[in-house]
Amino acid sequence: MAWTVLLLWIYGLVLIIGGIMGYIKAGSVPSLIAGLVCGLLAIFIGSNHTWHFAPYAALILSLVLIFIMGRRYVNTRKAMPAMLIVVLSVIVALAQVYILLTEGTGHDPL
Repeated sequence: MAWTVLLLWIYGLVLIIGGIMGYIKAGSVPSLIAGLVCGLLAIFIGSNHTWHFAPYAALILSLVLIFIMGRRYVNTRKAMPAMLIVVLSVIVALAQVYILLTEGTGHDPL
């Protein structure tokens, strides 16, 4: 298993668990939905990382989450969960840029 696939699976699981925790602790349905959708999307991208669009999709997902959770941190000044997601998203974004610069994109499935 490639390290990029493992990174995206871990990222996806953290997003899903975060959404569930947001629902349990605060009763936030939007957190649950966003966590599930983004987490499953990250896992899907990781599972199909050889497709030519996967590094771009993972990069876009991570940049969107950096923006959204960064704004949340600026507005609330609460580090959890916003800064955790920002830090993880920055790691994923940097990994995708590295993949695109060194390995290029994958290939289309047959």
